[in-house]
Amino acid sequence: MLPTIGAVPLADSRQPGDAPRQPGDALRRAKGVLWPARGREVYESSRDWVEGPLSLVLSRTWWVRWRREESVPFRAEVLGDPIVHLTLEEVAGGESIHGVPTPAALVHGVVTKVFTVDLPRAGRVTGVGFHPGGLAALLDRDVADLTGRVVDATGIVGPAIADVARTATGLVDEADRQRILLDHLAELFEPVADRVAQDTTYRAVRRATDLMRSREQVSLGPIAEAVHLSPRTLQRAFTRYVGVSPLRVLRRFRLQDAAHAIDSGQAPDLATLATRLGWSDQAHFTREFTAVIGVSPARYRSGRVTP
Repeated sequence: MLPTIGAVPLADSRQPGDAPRQPGDALRRAKGVLWPARGREVYESSRDWVEGPLSLVLSRTWWVRWRREESVPFRAEVLGDPIVHLTLEEVAGGESIHGVPTPAALVHGVVTKVFTVDLPRAGRVTGVGFHPGGLAALLDRDVADLTGRVVDATGIVGPAIADVARTATGLVDEADRQRILLDHLAELFEPVADRVAQDTTYRAVRRATDLMRSREQVSLGPIAEAVHLSPRTLQRAFTRYVGVSPLRVLRRFRLQDAAHAIDSGQAPDLATLATRLGWSDQAHFTREFTAVIGVSPARYRSGRVTP
């Protein structure tokens, strides 16, 4: 049974003629979700790439909706991409999430460790993910102050986003909710499109991040050289546009690879996995994995959530 908000059902976004949803489909789409099997009966999610002019700053649209048994708490944990998100969030009964009453429009800065939230009984979130540096380029502002924070979006993208959040509460179909959010962002983007397109530093940050994501380069020096910046200049650019250092972005992608390999059963030998992903040895891998995710790779593989 799909979750509801008040009397409004959270409708299935599939269209007539689509193939039936298979068990685990939502889990496969929810990139970066840790211990994905735990959420099988609690939530579903989907995401899609942004096309058209807005794709210069936006990477994806996404949604998640959930319902849990009232007596059974559920903690969602995500090792997400190093990007900023803008979300429309709604919780049954207007309860708070992230300390903010809903419905609400929120900006999520880059999370330096694992994004963790104790889910209220039922709710839904419709969001967009910016490219690394996309929000900074759109607003022509430093986003380092957003790192590790979830804040009211009205102070970042303007007060009109609150009206968008209120309008979205009356919409059942996720495509409609996404459409009004994208339409609003298009109004913000159109007057500054030329400036963003000519932002050479933003282009360098995007190119550097693409190199990191593709694993073409795994150290800062060659990446800086490839985008024609000095390592120091690239560091400053990432701090302003992304909110974290390029080294932290590199490490995030590598840890995502490690968690995915463990979740998909492709890591029977953790020492071999560490070497394959570029760690000098298993001890370094274990320390870095534990520092960010909170448990060791061995404990994560066993399915034990807490130390």
